[in-house]
Amino acid sequence: MKSIGFKIILFTLLSFSWGNVNAQLEFPEDKVSWKFSIEQDGCDATLIAEITMVKHWHIYAAKLPAGTFLLPTEIKLKKSPNFSTVGGIIEPKPTFEHDEMADEDLYYHSGKIFMKRKLKITSEKDFTLSGTFTFQTCDDTHCLPPHNADFTVKVKGCGTTSTEEKAAVSDDQFSEVNGDEAKGKDGSMYVQFNGEWVKVPEGNSVKFYKKYLELGGKHEE
Repeated sequence: MKSIGFKIILFTLLSFSWGNVNAQLEFPEDKVSWKFSIEQDGCDATLIAEITMVKHWHIYAAKLPAGTFLLPTEIKLKKSPNFSTVGGIIEPKPTFEHDEMADEDLYYHSGKIFMKRKLKITSEKDFTLSGTFTFQTCDDTHCLPPHNADFTVKVKGCGTTSTEEKAAVSDDQFSEVNGDEAKGKDGSMYVQFNGEWVKVPEGNSVKFYKKYLELGGKHEE
């Protein structure tokens, strides 16, 4: 492979003459395609970017050594009270190469890869997550300008129990359900705490045991 680091420097120097080569224009989106989706399990979600590069082209890794002149691939999410991020970008192990001419270590991806970001959903309602996908793509002879692409994905809210879900629980385990209180088919009483049904020990009222749990009391089976 020819010197990738050196060609990035050349790209910077020659970028002002870009408009003079209309007949040979190349666009980053012609070399790299992407698709975003969400995998979700309750309040835990994973944003998945499926990224495909045409043959002989690549993008740089998300995690690069400090001080490098390479442009990392980024997935930036618009801040929102509907979710929080858990850690940074998760990516496959990149290809490593040392650029002798620039004396620089290179880390890059080619072919098809998946990059991910872990999320904790805090919204009870469905919402749209917005973000920006940023990358620079190169082949063995030259690099194209950095590219920014906005994206959106639909995310389901979490943290509430729908009327249908409560009815299903009632039919299966309880003889009746009233908000966060329920009565078992055997006559036992239950309270809902932190999203789970907890059996009230004999000799305790529902009201007392609910307050006990809210104040940090430990439930023992």
